Amino acid sequence: MEGKTMVNGLDFALILLAVAVAAGGIVAKARRIALGQPEARSGDLRARIGGVCRAVLRHDRILRDQPEGRHHLYLFYAFVIPLTVIVVVQVAFTLPPVLARPLGLALDLVAGFGLFGTVRLYQRRYGEQPDRLDNRPEDRWALILLMTIFVTGFLTEASRLSLLSGFEYLWNPIGFVLAIPLHLLPEPWRLVLVELFWRLHLYLVLFTLASLPYGKLGHIPFGVANIFLRNLGPKGAFRPIDIETAEVYGVGQVEQFTRKQLLDLEACVRCGRCQARCPAYNTGKSLSPKKVIQDLRAHWIAKAPYLRKGQGDAFEQPMIEGGGVSYDDIWACTTCRHCMETCPMMIEHVDKIVDMRRYLVLMEGQMPQELVTLNKNLENNFNPWGVGWSARNDWMTRRKVSPRILTEEENPEFEVLLWVGCAGAYDDRYQRVVASVCRLLDRAGVSYGVLGTQEKCCGDPARASGNEYLYQTLVAENIAAMDALGVKKILATCPHCLKTLSKEYPQFGGNYEVVHHSQFLLELMTQGRLRTVRDLPGRLTFHDSCYLSRYADIVAEPRRLLGSVQGLELAEMPRSGTENFCCGAGGGRMWMEEEGTRINNVRAEEALATGADLIGAACPFCLTMLTDGVKAQKKEEEVQVLDIAEILERVTA
Repeated sequence: MEGKTMVNGLDFALILLAVAVAAGGIVAKARRIALGQPEARSGDLRARIGGVCRAVLRHDRILRDQPEGRHHLYLFYAFVIPLTVIVVVQVAFTLPPVLARPLGLALDLVAGFGLFGTVRLYQRRYGEQPDRLDNRPEDRWALILLMTIFVTGFLTEASRLSLLSGFEYLWNPIGFVLAIPLHLLPEPWRLVLVELFWRLHLYLVLFTLASLPYGKLGHIPFGVANIFLRNLGPKGAFRPIDIETAEVYGVGQVEQFTRKQLLDLEACVRCGRCQARCPAYNTGKSLSPKKVIQDLRAHWIAKAPYLRKGQGDAFEQPMIEGGGVSYDDIWACTTCRHCMETCPMMIEHVDKIVDMRRYLVLMEGQMPQELVTLNKNLENNFNPWGVGWSARNDWMTRRKVSPRILTEEENPEFEVLLWVGCAGAYDDRYQRVVASVCRLLDRAGVSYGVLGTQEKCCGDPARASGNEYLYQTLVAENIAAMDALGVKKILATCPHCLKTLSKEYPQFGGNYEVVHHSQFLLELMTQGRLRTVRDLPGRLTFHDSCYLSRYADIVAEPRRLLGSVQGLELAEMPRSGTENFCCGAGGGRMWMEEEGTRINNVRAEEALATGADLIGAACPFCLTMLTDGVKAQKKEEEVQVLDIAEILERVTA
């Protein structure tokens, strides 16, 4: 293959013009993004570049959805590979036939797959019309433009091959087939066609380049930037507010979002993966994570001209309840994080919702009435149920266990602090779970203790519902109590406590090793400190807590623990692991009424459909919600909902 420069001076000028137009669009949008608040997101360059490579080159998240993920991959590489070759062949060189022919075949196949993928994406969007996709004119034109680029590329190849003879050009099978009818034309016409199709193909590519920042394809530059600037901190930890110095708590105006949060809005490609997995949306609520992002973007674009002139106050349309996001949508979120974990652009939906909750609660004094009660209970008695603080140890007597209550005067030595949690202390059902954990620890000879009445709510319900001030108050008191005892390692039976203690307490100087009871009990089994002595015949399905699977990446441990139980058959639900369906209790929803189809009922139906007679859980909220869901199906006499600790207690010694 002999490289031949097909680009002339005019073409180079057009290339520069296309680059300039694209750069102008990127700069204009970057200036709009700069209207937000600064946020440091540039550290650990190596990890950021690696993440971009995995997301872009490997299509890690995109490939989770099939077959459209595969079709997008075809489209992506059908552009990347030929464009790379085109750039290279602008330098004159000779490639021997033994390499040129396979390269030609590879390019033909890659482009063929790209065209196929684009056609299938078009067919899916406009033929199948899945609910998660909303169609705008730019969607249709972008797909038509891409298909036309592929077609003109093949026609360019076909017209070139029509000028040649010999069957060695079967190495370009698509072009060879398309060239057959062109042989009927006079050679001068074919020469004209080569130039015509090549120019048309080139100009379409340049038009695509120039239009990158302005429409559907804007997710290419802004999506890559968004992935590069993704949060590398502890997964799921919300940003703290400096209560002493902050002038505004949370976000009530779009310009109060950080620049990275505004980049999120620009990166959204409206693929609807977040919406398809949102438990609120899938049970008929108005909340759609995709719509939240798009509504905020529309509001931001409308307000930006006022902000540039320093006249933001003159823009009268409010961001919350009136212009951007509805009040109901903000409070419908369960903070399950499925939207964020599935988003190929790594957009941070939940953080924005929590920031808006903070503004409503701390600046406007607005929250659902149930959360008013919740926060009063936390303020007065340090637990969501409002039971007297002095009764925090009563569960021990009721459940006939005697964990050691640690005191500063005793200066105790212990292996691990058992974080009882509010559910363990006050919820009748979960008291039995924590009691099972205590008995298992006693069997294994673990040296442990509890804080007793010194333990207060970890703060998760307060922070998730927007009351950052109350959250930080609870955190400070818990850290002081634990540091006075020299706590190093904490065992939590609640995934919400696990997330808060392990990922958010370090923001305030509380640095501890925190493990979930599924991890700790598995370790005891592995060490031989616990061993199974009896079988438990039955069929069990395990429900993954959102805060255990997506926040903590703990999926295998509970299953390994359950797998050690002889006679117990594990039946997975269709949505399990990190793809699980929420129970509906996160984000403060545990204490709120739910209208319409209940999320927990949907999940319970899915669990019952496995034919299991046991439903396993590892979270107090999930345990409650699934129990209620089973009762709603009138199956409580046939199916038990148990925590993994209760199951393990039955079979170990």
